[in-house]
Amino acid sequence: MTEQNRNDQRSTRLVVIARDASGQIVTRISSCYKLAGAMRTARSVLCLKPEAVRAELHYQEDPMSIYSGKPLVTISIDDVFLVHR
Repeated sequence: MTEQNRNDQRSTRLVVIARDASGQIVTRISSCYKLAGAMRTARSVLCLKPEAVRAELHYQEDPMSIYSGKPLVTISIDDVFLVHR
């Protein structure tokens, strides 16, 4: 693998952000999966973190980022329970 390929992979990594009702980040997980796998991770986080009301997928930014930009995908806790019915 070339250095350029490694840099490209790092720059396009996804991160799952779980937020509480006030919009504060309660969990941040770097995902090595493509979009579908990262979405499964987001659903799992919503089931496991009682304070989380939504999960967002973003391209990975700085470790201290608040991820204020538009997410690639947003999944709410209601979406998770609709799927499980």
